[in-house]
Amino acid sequence: MNISFDRLKDAAATTLSAAGKVGTAIRDTGQDVSAKALTLLEQEQEHAQAAMRQVRSISETALAETSKLTGQVIDKVKDVDLNHKAVADKVEAVSMGLGITSGVAAAGAAIAAPTGLSAVGVALGISSAPLIVTAAPILGVAATAAGVISGGAYFYSKWRSTQEEAQDAGRGDTDGTEGAAAVVVADAPPAPKV
Repeated sequence: MNISFDRLKDAAATTLSAAGKVGTAIRDTGQDVSAKALTLLEQEQEHAQAAMRQVRSISETALAETSKLTGQVIDKVKDVDLNHKAVADKVEAVSMGLGITSGVAAAGAAIAAPTGLSAVGVALGISSAPLIVTAAPILGVAATAAGVISGGAYFYSKWRSTQEEAQDAGRGDTDGTEGAAAVVVADAPPAPKV
């Protein structure tokens, strides 16, 4: 075994040189990957911050619109409260109209309901029921709902009227004269002490 130390030395030098080049290439690639990863992270952070700004803007807009809507609802409720008698009358008229319509539809459905073989055809799905037969239950439900709302509005109006009368009686100015008398008595000099 004749091993030349020069050849071995050259082979070792070549191997070390190649290993050094590989190490440098790995280091450079690692630095490039790190730089690219850092750039991507910065971009993602910018995207995340932009998304957060957008979410904040949407939230602020939604809050402002909700506040406006709440104010409008409160104004409408106050308006309904001030005009409770007129509202109760209008709801009652609608309820009566739907009640009459429902009654007419129920009568029409009773007359137009299929009988005999046509009823069998409707049951099997071969033919369809007349529209009035299909609409009668829907109108009945609508009339019932309107009746409930009308009853609620009626009793609210009665309660509110009683509250207003009680307030007027408590102030003593139902016709305006007792309030004036109270002012005169309040301005009169005190009674002499005995």
